[in-house]
Amino acid sequence: MITKLKVLLIFTGLLSAGLVAGQYSVRGGKGTPLLARSDLKYGIDVYLLDGLEGAKVSFTSDKAGTHKWFKYCEKASDAEPVECLQSGYTSTIYELEDGWGYFVESPETLWRYVWIIDYSKYVPKFFGMDVQNDGSECDFLNLVADVEAEPLEYVLPSSNVKFLERDYILSYTALEWDKDAKEFFETDVQTTFIHLNSMYLENPPLKNTVFTLSGDEYARHFGYEQSVSLEYEAVAIESHATAETDRAYPDNEVHDSGSDLGGSAPVEYLFTAYANEPLAGLFIWKVDKVNPDKSTTNVAIFKNKEFKYRFEEEGTFSVNLEVSGAATNCVDMSNSFNVNVGETFVKIPNAFSPGSSPGVNDEFRISYRSVVSFRASIFNRWGNLLYRWTDPSKGWDGRVNGKLVPTGAYYVIVEYTDAKGKRHTESRDVNILISSK
Repeated sequence: MITKLKVLLIFTGLLSAGLVAGQYSVRGGKGTPLLARSDLKYGIDVYLLDGLEGAKVSFTSDKAGTHKWFKYCEKASDAEPVECLQSGYTSTIYELEDGWGYFVESPETLWRYVWIIDYSKYVPKFFGMDVQNDGSECDFLNLVADVEAEPLEYVLPSSNVKFLERDYILSYTALEWDKDAKEFFETDVQTTFIHLNSMYLENPPLKNTVFTLSGDEYARHFGYEQSVSLEYEAVAIESHATAETDRAYPDNEVHDSGSDLGGSAPVEYLFTAYANEPLAGLFIWKVDKVNPDKSTTNVAIFKNKEFKYRFEEEGTFSVNLEVSGAATNCVDMSNSFNVNVGETFVKIPNAFSPGSSPGVNDEFRISYRSVVSFRASIFNRWGNLLYRWTDPSKGWDGRVNGKLVPTGAYYVIVEYTDAKGKRHTESRDVNILISSK
């Protein structure tokens, strides 16, 4: 982002120079001079040149008249006159000096200044780079570079001293998590820094990599760019986790668990961990029951990247993942899930009307939640068993041997085990209101 902003600033300066002081042109040195700063507030353009051999500044006026050139070092009010060669509307000065500002008085009284820096005297020198190891490499990383670079200063007409910032680029290869693909992939990273005594990386690399520091952008422009590299052995751990179930809830099962996993027992989840292997080497899953006083009781521990767990007990459970490095002290404990299993609920209807209005109350089904085991039996008034089923999501369509039973009263017995492991038996009359043979 810093690089983009600086490019935008320079581009704006070029436009401004063209519109307001575009009659100035700077030439000479090796390669093309660089407009490094266009300060609109103070009306000064800062140019970098690669050497001052053949350097010159020209000005083209819109009106006829004599041009007078001046240069200043500390402030414009103490400026010294400079000889120029004028031909028609254009005048040119030669023998430019590093660290001086120049300006011209012309018929249109255009007060704008040009500051000249011989960049060949200020090329940064790279000596080395290292990690500032303070025990925090698991969470962030500080790099320190040994770079010698003299300040690039310029003086405003008012005598205030300002500095050009240097941009350095740190390049390396890192791992980035793709949540859709559920995997890490390699990516090339480039980060811009101005201050090299503390290059802070909020996200340390998750793989062994090579840091390369290069710059600055002015050296890059003139073809002087240098670099220094550091081989880095990663220690940071980053993990991600998913919880998946193929559990489908029928219409007669109450299963709302809010924003948590769970709902109605029994429900089985596949928990899967992902991390920056092989750096990450140890995976520990802990399943804890949350007690009424908010304390927890451990109910299971798994030491695998993935495991399946079937929740059959009502209550709230906390599933936590701990991933640590095989050869580091870094640990990631940022992944956890809440599983909220509702208490057992069974509601037996007292009537239904098969065969009379298809799709509306034409099947006898029991509303339920968190039923671990189930069996329901239908009897006629003489105690004969007519129908039995063991899947609570199913029901009875009022038929025996493919034919609807007569209108009248029947009897249902429901046996089930709740989410506390307790067995129950409930029974009641069931009225078939309308039927046809």
